Amino acid sequence: MPLDTVQHSIHIRRKKNERVFQNIARLWEIGRQAQTQQDILDSLHPWNAPIVLKFENILPLLLAALGLFFMLLIFIGPTNIWLQLCLVSGLFMMFWAYISYEDKKPINDVIEYLEQQTIAKKYQLAFRQQPQHISVPLQPVLFIAHLKQLFPVFNQGTLSNDIPYYASTVWSDEEGKQHQVMVFQYHYVNEVRVRDKDGSDVKVKEVHKDLWGVFVFDVEIQGLAITTARKNFYYPYSFSWHTSDIQTNQKLNIFGSNEMQTAKLLSPAFVLKLADFFAQRQGDLMFHPTSHTLCFLGSADLFKISSQAKNIQDISVLRGHLRTFKLPYLESLQRDLTHFLK
Repeated sequence: MPLDTVQHSIHIRRKKNERVFQNIARLWEIGRQAQTQQDILDSLHPWNAPIVLKFENILPLLLAALGLFFMLLIFIGPTNIWLQLCLVSGLFMMFWAYISYEDKKPINDVIEYLEQQTIAKKYQLAFRQQPQHISVPLQPVLFIAHLKQLFPVFNQGTLSNDIPYYASTVWSDEEGKQHQVMVFQYHYVNEVRVRDKDGSDVKVKEVHKDLWGVFVFDVEIQGLAITTARKNFYYPYSFSWHTSDIQTNQKLNIFGSNEMQTAKLLSPAFVLKLADFFAQRQGDLMFHPTSHTLCFLGSADLFKISSQAKNIQDISVLRGHLRTFKLPYLESLQRDLTHFLK
């Protein structure tokens, strides 16, 4: 009987989707309990249960298609009572398809959570925590405001200049020397205004932009700013400097806070290290004149994940994704910056 077939299909679909919801709940628990990246990977294999991470939505889609067909029949004869009943039936089918369709959001949310947990453990990132070198922790708002005041690149937005996302970590170079680091996202908003026919300023739109960078604390170099952009730095980097290397001058603009100190610092070996650091990179590298703090700011998303997994539909693919994915821009910056500071 057709009715028996439909009932069986509904039963099978419900059982499959229940398994997916059970897997989602189990993944949330794994992420909350794991202490290391390996803990997460070990919890995903063996799974000892159905590994599906894809909702069964064929029946709602078929129902929606059938409902749409019934609704379109009304255009054949709008006054025909049977076609009007088809319209009502089609609306009911569309509503049933809507409430029975399982959205992918719960799956995407738990995968994103596991990614964040794996990132934190793999790269030793403590999200929304201040660096360990600060003996007396400040309120987060005051701490971020203090960091933004140190460098003149955090006033690019006319409406807002925020650091909404940050994480603290420790980087070690090849010789074991450690650097206290804070990785961050800088978000700023500019207001675009034009004059109307009456000569009054009118707000047209808001332009949102993001940059990413790092603060490195307790560095020895002071009072220097280097940028790949064709721009001038303002106070405290008031003195422009040109090296003896023409190619470096064409790519980098160098500024210092003290002319004598800048001249002593920019030896041929130091300029070569700068050229190597910016060989495959765009952005601003700044050393505060007094606070022993370094800031690098660029357009590469340091939190962007690189992975070959495009569509995760089961636990085994998820495990492979969490085992192999990387943060390539962060790894590259860590390698080059720790080498530069040696």
